[in-house]
Amino acid sequence: MDEQLASALAIFSEFLDSIPQPVAIVDSAGHYVYYNEESARLDDYKVEKALGNALLDVYPQMDKHSSTLLQSVYKGKRYHNKYQLYFNAAGKPVHQVHTTLPLNDRNGRIIGAIEMSRDLSVISNLHDQFVDLQQRLEGEHSYNDVGILTCDPAMQKLIHQANRLAKTDVQVLIYGETGTGKELFARLLHSQSERANKPFMVLNCAALPEPLFESALFGTVKGAFTGAEDRRGILETANGGTLFLDELNSMPMAIQGKLLRALQEKTFSRVGSSAECRVDVRIISATNESPQAMLDAKKIRPDLLYRLNVGYLVIPPLRERVNDIPLLAQALLKKNGKITGNRVKRISNAVMERLQRHHWPGNVRMLENIILRSLILCENGDELNFILLEDDEQPVPARHAEAASLQEVDAPMAAALPAVALAEDGSQSFDEQVEAFERGLLIQYLSRYPNLSEAARRCGLPRATLQYKMKKYGIKLAHSVVDA
Repeated sequence: MDEQLASALAIFSEFLDSIPQPVAIVDSAGHYVYYNEESARLDDYKVEKALGNALLDVYPQMDKHSSTLLQSVYKGKRYHNKYQLYFNAAGKPVHQVHTTLPLNDRNGRIIGAIEMSRDLSVISNLHDQFVDLQQRLEGEHSYNDVGILTCDPAMQKLIHQANRLAKTDVQVLIYGETGTGKELFARLLHSQSERANKPFMVLNCAALPEPLFESALFGTVKGAFTGAEDRRGILETANGGTLFLDELNSMPMAIQGKLLRALQEKTFSRVGSSAECRVDVRIISATNESPQAMLDAKKIRPDLLYRLNVGYLVIPPLRERVNDIPLLAQALLKKNGKITGNRVKRISNAVMERLQRHHWPGNVRMLENIILRSLILCENGDELNFILLEDDEQPVPARHAEAASLQEVDAPMAAALPAVALAEDGSQSFDEQVEAFERGLLIQYLSRYPNLSEAARRCGLPRATLQYKMKKYGIKLAHSVVDA
């Protein structure tokens, strides 16, 4: 390692260790000389294994052209807030934004490079709270101006009800599971109201710690507490327009009485002030718990609930509007198509059938995440022919079907099929038997073709899909295939 680089690390390593973000430094030869715990967590790689090793040994799927650190070392390139997608040591896709800069000695010679990253999986949690689902569901089949995609009669009736409520200027409570698009309906209520040209403000009641909630909602005056300045709260900012209170069931009880007074009297006071401000705001609120459940759990004051629950909309979960799934899936495919350079144009019938059978506890947001993950791992062709569902999701209850019997079996065709031991005692479901057969078949392929790329070609699968299935079934490649 260069002496000047070593000297700088001795001075700044304690400071770098305290930064709660991934930080990595390589020397002029592309070897890691600093690699903090946040980097290790993000990359699923041990610090001691990375230090002293070449970057391309740690990430063999990269090369000097795709690595921003190596481009910074070799060519002096600088990157500011650059988005990058790569696969970590565990094969998990990592989305990050990073800044990468060359490190120069006193004579201007490049002696290394430093990279500081931000994990977008953390940022996306905040993104979900404030970004309009409208933008994620824009498509040519929209039935309204805010981008609610549906062909379901119950949803179309709900949109009609929302349009009628929008004209009345009453407070509205929206109830629906996580990911059903409650904010979309809130925006619909605002856009079709007389307040459409006024502000639409969003406050996620679960996103703020209780000590900050009051100042965020009502604003502050200078000197109210240490560091306080004259600032408008979100209620005052929304004056004349609409305030959307998301996750109402997380609002602190201490705030609820003050909000009730603001609704009743149309006045409030900033934190630290006795002066009253007048405000004219329509409140639309949303919750993933029913009103009765919130009352039973004492999460909301009854008088506030009755004030907010004048208009009431219940959004059905995605599993109850199965016919919307192809419409949504195709729109999400189009929206996220840039991941594959817009190569993937459609979803196969088999994948679409599987999507429609799924239970979708996370609803539309979960559907988008799964489409996105599957696109990342889709390597070949213009059709999405596999889908990666969460391993721990609840299985869809089997639908009742009338018993069927085969009148005739084509003997040559039956003889050509692999032997399968049927679990007729009910010890295994049909899906479990299919998975057991698939696992055995993969072991046979990998035993015959231990080269992963060749095995994937022989199986007719993308390499990333084969790797996913190996991980799913606990199959590892050594000198021979190991059945873990």
